[in-house]
Amino acid sequence: MKALLLFSLLLTSSAFAQDLFVIKKSLHPKNVLHFKANVQNCKLGSPAVSAYWIMGEDDGHVEGLSSKEKSYFQPKLTYTKETEADFGIGAMEEMGSKIPDQSIRVRLENCKAKAYLEINNSEVALSEIYVDVNFMMSVNYMNISGQGPNGAKVSKKINN
Repeated sequence: MKALLLFSLLLTSSAFAQDLFVIKKSLHPKNVLHFKANVQNCKLGSPAVSAYWIMGEDDGHVEGLSSKEKSYFQPKLTYTKETEADFGIGAMEEMGSKIPDQSIRVRLENCKAKAYLEINNSEVALSEIYVDVNFMMSVNYMNISGQGPNGAKVSKKINN
């Protein structure tokens, strides 16, 4: 009975949280940062976007952002409507002009949330950002991956 109740709660809560994209890093690569949209009744809820870790280096448990991580990864919403939102993250701001358009756009399409980022003057459906960091936690480069408007895979490496 407890297992059925737990499964029901997980199914209910996951219907509202839709993964948008992930950030993976070179240090502790099994710990993956997920960005999710809060969708309720085909509308973005509050907060529209949030982030959480799945700690694959350990036992796969979920963790929120630490206070230090929030300055780099907490979504900073700049625009929100019922079916769309724009946000930025500090890690992209750190790359400065190397990422000309740092605004990640979230749109609901048939009640499904998708994240978009402009890469090479084209809007790409974002799936993953890989960050190569050194032991001082300084970014060496980012590799942004997604799907272009024509359905082709797109990848852009940005050196720091």
